Amino acid sequence: MLLELNDEQLRVLRRALEARARDMHLRLGSEPGDEGFQREATLATQLLRLVEVLERQVGYRAWSIGDIESLPEADEN
Repeated sequence: MLLELNDEQLRVLRRALEARARDMHLRLGSEPGDEGFQREATLATQLLRLVEVLERQVGYRAWSIGDIESLPEADEN
């Protein structure tokens, strides 16, 4: 499957995935044992990581869940 996104859509997708993954992991912390929900939380986190990689490839500094610093850019030498 091919999904074409412009810059703004990519940023919005990352923010939405961050919020969803964060909420799901918080819920799992208080309600463990739901295997279907746990699989969905894992998938949301994997998708978030893929979007972060795409952002880095196009020059954005992606933020990780819970991190207070952005990821380093490849050319910071």
